[in-house]
Amino acid sequence: MAGALSDPSRSCAVLIGTHAYTELDDIPAVARNVSRLRELCRDPAVWGLADERCRVLRQASRKAILRTVENATAEATDTVVVYYAGHGLVDPRSGELHLALPRSQPGPSYTALRYEDLRSVLLHPSGGRPTAPRKVVILDCCWSGLALDGLMQAPDVAPAVAVEGACVLTATAATRQALAPPGETYTAFTGELIRLVAGGVPGRPALLSMATLFTELTAALTAKSRPLPQQSTRQTAGEICLFRNRAGETVARPAAEEAPPRVPAGATAGGTAPSGGRAVSPARVRVPFDGPEPDLPQLVPVALTETRTVWLGRYPVTHAQFGAFLRDPANARWHPAAARAAGTDVDDNYLAGWSGADFPAGRADHPVVAVSAPAARAYLAWAGRLLGVPLRLPTAAEWERAARAGRSGEWWRAEIAAGRVNFLRSHGALTPVGEFPPNPYNIGDLLGNVWEICVDDTGAPVLRGGAYDTPAARLREHMSPRSPAECRGNVGFRCAGDM
Repeated sequence: MAGALSDPSRSCAVLIGTHAYTELDDIPAVARNVSRLRELCRDPAVWGLADERCRVLRQASRKAILRTVENATAEATDTVVVYYAGHGLVDPRSGELHLALPRSQPGPSYTALRYEDLRSVLLHPSGGRPTAPRKVVILDCCWSGLALDGLMQAPDVAPAVAVEGACVLTATAATRQALAPPGETYTAFTGELIRLVAGGVPGRPALLSMATLFTELTAALTAKSRPLPQQSTRQTAGEICLFRNRAGETVARPAAEEAPPRVPAGATAGGTAPSGGRAVSPARVRVPFDGPEPDLPQLVPVALTETRTVWLGRYPVTHAQFGAFLRDPANARWHPAAARAAGTDVDDNYLAGWSGADFPAGRADHPVVAVSAPAARAYLAWAGRLLGVPLRLPTAAEWERAARAGRSGEWWRAEIAAGRVNFLRSHGALTPVGEFPPNPYNIGDLLGNVWEICVDDTGAPVLRGGAYDTPAARLREHMSPRSPAECRGNVGFRCAGDM
């Protein structure tokens, strides 16, 4: 049952580790990964699997891995867990993920285990045997994010990659290598997983769901500037609980403190995202200057695809939020006079009407305007450190996905008709954030109020969304500033970040 501990008497785990190779570099930490995970899975205080239900494969062949995984998924009537640690390889022709075996070579894919073959035996055990109703796949290898969205060369391959009705958790994105830090006992990803499971997570419920583990893993690895995990879930798989929380509460935390919901990529026109597309603020770190804790942007998770989610600011950055950035002595070079005098990252219109870190009266909740792309990036780097989430400017594609909110056709007409847009004929002056209703993803001011600085595929700034003085016919335009240093009185920005 979703939200309950997976029954150890009806579940199975297969822990696969390949740490020594004839043609690739050895990864000694992988052997320690597998040994410690086995101890934790068998520990009654953590999960409590019996010996015969926790199968460990070290330096195994392709045949042994597939046979063991197939038998485990056929025997498990609750949950089957498959963990792999070792080298990840990418087929140079198909772009598919392969899991390295002891004699695997860097080039020929036939020397490794194709992930698609592993997925196949999880879904369809031979002989017509049943498959476990719930599945968890954990991959700690380079390029492991290919098991989520594939980034395949052929579009007909990618949809078959993810395991249906399951949770797939990977150590990295599809384009990143995993990390085995020299001198550390475990690999970077599995080391954090072991720490969370062995020690528990204070303030979390008595059971650790896969969604909670993903959130905590992301925060821990972000804090160490290490490759970030990725996760894909089908149905209610994010609620699967494999481990008891040794530091957990017996009562669930308030909803606002739980793992953030995903805004679905396929929301229907005019619909509302589950949980209302709730905005959250990730855990903050200590304020690095002598002053009150600053107001920081709220972040909303937005699904770009079924398997990739990013953070987006619920509103554009406000005058008050940018003022907090300027009050930090470390940011003195971004005070209006200093930045204008330098003459490199801003023009003479930068923060017109400001005096030092003081903004014009009555504008605290209005979007900050007359900022350049470099100034926006400086703010995002600073705010990201305080939030514990690396922040950046949104891409134009991310802005488009969030603005569409799952709708097709002339979706902006629905925004205008619903009174969600501050444009030339609706109000005609800059308004506070939240003055106009948010869109179906619970994100405000994507159209109107201020043009927003985004970046195109090359990283160059581009403006999207229109502003309070923009005619309706121009709200959908793509504009480019004359230079990255340009500052306009109707241009602001919002936060984005990778999950």
